[in-house]
Amino acid sequence: MAKQIINVGTVANDGTGDPIRSAMTKTNENFTEVYTLINDIVVPTVPTELTDLGIADGTVGQLLQADGDGTFSFTTFIASNPYTDASVNTHLNTATGSAGEVLSWTGSDYDWVAQTVAYTDASVNTHLNTGAASAGEVLSWTGSDYDWIAAGGSGLQTRGSPSQTTASLANNAAGNLNITGYKTYALLSIITNKAAWIRIYVSDAARTADASRSEGTDPAPDAGVIAEVITTGAQTVLVSPGVIGYNHESPVTTTIPCAVTNKSGSTGTVLVSLELVQLEA
Repeated sequence: MAKQIINVGTVANDGTGDPIRSAMTKTNENFTEVYTLINDIVVPTVPTELTDLGIADGTVGQLLQADGDGTFSFTTFIASNPYTDASVNTHLNTATGSAGEVLSWTGSDYDWVAQTVAYTDASVNTHLNTGAASAGEVLSWTGSDYDWIAAGGSGLQTRGSPSQTTASLANNAAGNLNITGYKTYALLSIITNKAAWIRIYVSDAARTADASRSEGTDPAPDAGVIAEVITTGAQTVLVSPGVIGYNHESPVTTTIPCAVTNKSGSTGTVLVSLELVQLEA
């Protein structure tokens, strides 16, 4: 039914509107239609349980999954460890592994391979570019590479030649240099690639305290200067007899603090090498 409009006339009490009975009839019929529509509205029930959605309750360890047809159900996802030795083989298309083998990527697929020692004495030598070892020797870092040295009761070490290059220095300018060597060592020779004044110290503090000393002036006996040489070019200066040097930092390190003055006559870097024998582990 369409909405019924009550005629109220043009102005009050002009006698052109609906009579009171007709007006109230229209009012009742309009209200009747409204209440009829309200009664036809269905208020949905808010689901509080999965069963309200037509889904049966699950059990411990199950997950809710879509069935693909608009419905949902619980299904067992992982009730226990799903992989046994055989299922791994099936999943990766491999044969059954043997005791001690490990699963490895071969480059094209997975396979079980024996876990064995990859390096023999010869292969270590090849890998590290060392000569063949003799009985009783151990592989040791010399300061510049690996080599086989006598072990056991002797504890003897081969010589090392650690080196370091300064930053660019003007002629007669000095710079600091830290060479990685040993905590305690025997100094056998000092090598430079050009004319330079080289000073070697027990600590950074000793080097700083000695920085103002002029060339040709002897340091004090307790100044912490291990050795110093002046070269006239690319030169090897033998320290004879050998001098025992050591690091006096706290904690002790393998750093050998040096000071270098460029005496080559032109600006450039200075390469310093030390021939050493390690005396402390």
